[in-house]
Amino acid sequence: MRIGLDFGTTNSSAAIYDGSQVRLLPLDPVNANPGILRSTLFMTREGAAYLGREAINRFTEGNVGREVEYEWKYIGDAEVTFADFGTIQQALYVKVDANAPGRLFQSLKTGLRDRSFSRTNVFGTLYTLEELIAIALRMILERAEAALGTQVTSMVIGRPVFYSLDPASNELAFQRMQAACKLAGLPEVTFLEEPTAAALAYARTVRRAEHVLVFDFGGGTLDVTVMRLDGSGSRQILAIDGVPVGGDLLDQRLVMGRLLPHFGEGATLGSRRLPFPTHVLDHLCEWQQIIDLTQPHYLEIIDEAIAIGDRPRELRALRSLVRQNYGLPLYEAVEAAKVRLSEARETVLGMHMGEIAFDEVIPRWDFDRLIGPDVRAVEQCIDRALAAADLLPDDIDVVLRTGGSSRVPRFVKMLANKFGADRLQEMDVFTGVASGLALAAAD
Repeated sequence: MRIGLDFGTTNSSAAIYDGSQVRLLPLDPVNANPGILRSTLFMTREGAAYLGREAINRFTEGNVGREVEYEWKYIGDAEVTFADFGTIQQALYVKVDANAPGRLFQSLKTGLRDRSFSRTNVFGTLYTLEELIAIALRMILERAEAALGTQVTSMVIGRPVFYSLDPASNELAFQRMQAACKLAGLPEVTFLEEPTAAALAYARTVRRAEHVLVFDFGGGTLDVTVMRLDGSGSRQILAIDGVPVGGDLLDQRLVMGRLLPHFGEGATLGSRRLPFPTHVLDHLCEWQQIIDLTQPHYLEIIDEAIAIGDRPRELRALRSLVRQNYGLPLYEAVEAAKVRLSEARETVLGMHMGEIAFDEVIPRWDFDRLIGPDVRAVEQCIDRALAAADLLPDDIDVVLRTGGSSRVPRFVKMLANKFGADRLQEMDVFTGVASGLALAAAD
């Protein structure tokens, strides 16, 4: 059995094509839509792994609201040599979170291009990034085979056009993904650019020659493919391009652009009115980095700031965010607000947990302002692809939008201004790529 797998930054989905129709596989029975799997992995202290919505639920139940408690842990001995005293044995200890029930990993796909993310310690066991992704891929394969009732013999897996604009990082990311597939024990694997897969799903419905631009905007990357369809199923790829701009980055823009004052930005400390260290708040740019602030030296900075600062309420909110593991709920609230802004002219982004209490009104125009640099980067990507295809915007017959971020109004407006609103067509934003990959797998 051949299947297509869209292993995404935020969501994943798999599908098969039986010669007449495409069928999504129920990869996440706990999710409201079983055909969409959240790309999250939860590893317990005992080494058990959970995937998708269950991973988030287990992390939330065991971590959110739990206060971090540190204890000294012996990690080994080291030999230390002094010029006048000779060599001595020195015991080494570190402070560790004593009662963490597990670790949650999100956006693992984004880490593929990060050379600094080589391995991580999960309760005493070192895992490479490839090994973590392999665990997720193996579980996906097992769920797919359970749904099909038969063995999967080959897979077509989607990949971004570019994992990174840096050629070396882009190549590293692809090599890591290939290594993860091998570690997972996947059957015969081929890769296909995600926007090309989306175009395959659309091509089944086309009965005349068209120039098509696929705008695939997901959680981690924006990918563009320009192709010519002849109306009888054949296709010619004219250009591909991409940028590392995605929904995760848009969430960061909201947090860093609107929410930092609720966590102590602008506070001054002591009689000399020294500014609160900005490098502390820089860790709020990703929920995974918020966990870094639980280290004792950061907590000491925050506690001292509460004692001598002029914004103790906001700084206590920062301490609560850090010590009680509210980073994930914060970013889930931000993502939900971003989604609401696709329909509403403004929304309230609120959070009331522990000592955190705020309601921030976010007008859509201000969200548009915050993501302005990203809109420009995406438009430049489109212009490069058109130039490489030797086409003008007026030569494009259809613009296919897929991926959850393709619904953000500012990007829809940019596409409408460039190509005309009547040429824009939305595919299934979460499963369109998987459908195309299934068609490719069946060929």
